[in-house]
Amino acid sequence: MLLKYLFYMLLGSLSLGQFARVGDYYLFDLAAAAFSFYGTVFFLIKRNLKIPRYSILFIIFSLWAGASLLLNFYRYDNEEGITAAFYLIRYAVYLLSALVTYNMLSSGIIDRGQLEKYLTFSAIFLSAAGLVQLWLLPDFTMLDPALGWDPHKNRVASTFFDPNFLGAYLVTVLTLILGSISEGKKDKCRLVSAGVLLIFIFLTFSRSAWAMLAVVIFIFGLFKQRRLLLLGLLLAFLAYFLVPRVQTRLVGITDPADSARFRLVSWKNAIQISRDNMLTGVGFNAYRYAQKDYNFLTADNISSRSGAGADSSLLFVLATTGIFGALTFVSALAFPFLDSVVFKRKYGLVIASLLPALMLESLFLNSLFYPQIMFVFYAVIFSSSPDI
Repeated sequence: MLLKYLFYMLLGSLSLGQFARVGDYYLFDLAAAAFSFYGTVFFLIKRNLKIPRYSILFIIFSLWAGASLLLNFYRYDNEEGITAAFYLIRYAVYLLSALVTYNMLSSGIIDRGQLEKYLTFSAIFLSAAGLVQLWLLPDFTMLDPALGWDPHKNRVASTFFDPNFLGAYLVTVLTLILGSISEGKKDKCRLVSAGVLLIFIFLTFSRSAWAMLAVVIFIFGLFKQRRLLLLGLLLAFLAYFLVPRVQTRLVGITDPADSARFRLVSWKNAIQISRDNMLTGVGFNAYRYAQKDYNFLTADNISSRSGAGADSSLLFVLATTGIFGALTFVSALAFPFLDSVVFKRKYGLVIASLLPALMLESLFLNSLFYPQIMFVFYAVIFSSSPDI
């Protein structure tokens, strides 16, 4: 049926990453808009559109984000305000796409095993594309600096062109696979897929992805399989002492020239903007223009990729939507976690491990608003809702 084909197109275009860009647009944004619009109309006509309980606070947050932008619209010229509004629409589209995916599950169009399979195919494709990228483009300093890419060397970045976001995506899919394995579904395909993703998460050499993976392994080991804790510690020990690059990445956190220093600057800027705009923020996704007003950006980097966000999703939310928006967003993340832990929901272990892991990772990157991660994150969260 058409809805399933639109779902495949969305997931396929998301997997293409930067290769899905045509001019100023991304094909995956257009695919998400088509999928969410058609899916919403489809389920409305059938009169069985359902709203999962885990989505309610996210919907409230998106409404407040729109209000924060309207309240701050006077601060920006028309072009800046309209650009920020389009990013808000983009967020709403991905939220709606995950809601449509949830309705596909609840109506039986697809089942949870199929969703896991499709996301696993996407992650394996990204891993394979990462091998090609390592062969063809191991050094990103070869690219024109005007393109705005960080100078990664010998790290798997795949079609995302960013090893940190790629690592977060792979860990999210791996968590879903581990959830099935913990339920006794230990078929060869899942075990091999988990092993492949584990290898490529390591090859991203992303400290934030490693930290995210460590949280997932710790929680799965603590609540389901204690031997996983020992395996995780053994792998970490071997990686640190047998792979010099790992030592360099971990020790480099204290290096003044390391990227961690730039994150500290980003956090400091976000905190200052938040303090001055605590009630309503500066307007959702108008952060680039606020940074320009604070002289945190110059004419040379006003158009850079990093200019639009802070190196922390939670600080980004606080700075752009104010304290109420931040509290709503954190509550939206905390509710599925607490609901899963307290009431021991069927897929609660996936939620209980993924949410704190991704929240930790998002302290160092604005990953919760990266399109690929937004879709897979919300799709996994909503598909684990006890409403199904």
